Parts: sequence; structure tokens; C-alpha cells
Amino acid sequence: MAVRLWVVALAALLIVDREVPVSAAKLISPRMPICEHMAESPVCSQTSNLVCGTDGVTYNSECQICLIRLKTKEDIQILKDGKC
Repeated sequence: MAVRLWVVALAALLIVDREVPVSAAKLISPRMPICEHMAESPVCSQTSNLVCGTDGVTYNSECQICLIRLKTKEDIQILKDGKC
């Protein structure tokens, strides 16, 4: 009897887990842009390599995020590659 209840409880947990959708956005963790090698006011290349910042802004490159971080002293990280 105890084994049967355990199996029923386990099956219920598995069913509940399948019914709860997992958002892909929750699985993304922000990463820090690599800015340590940059001077006080670096010149970024004109090559576009879009990245989405944790502030919800799409930047032309990781270098652009570094510029904004230097100017505003905000902790902006890279949420994902590409547009926000």
C-alpha cells in the first residue's frame, strides 16, 4: 500500500512538472562585457555585432556597452547576443 501511494505521488509530481511552462528568458543569465582592456574613452569599431543590454537597450557592440558603463557608472551587462 505504501509503495502504491509513493508511485501515485511521484506520478503526480511528474505531471505537475510538465504542466508548468518554463520561460526561455528565465534560463538566460547576463554576462559581463569585457571592458578591462579599454582606455578611459575607447574608440569602438564600426562593425555591428548587436547585443542586448540588461537595461533593455540594443547596442551595436560589446564595446558600446563598455562606453556607456564608463560614462554612467551603471552595471549594464549583456543579456543576449542580438536585438533585445
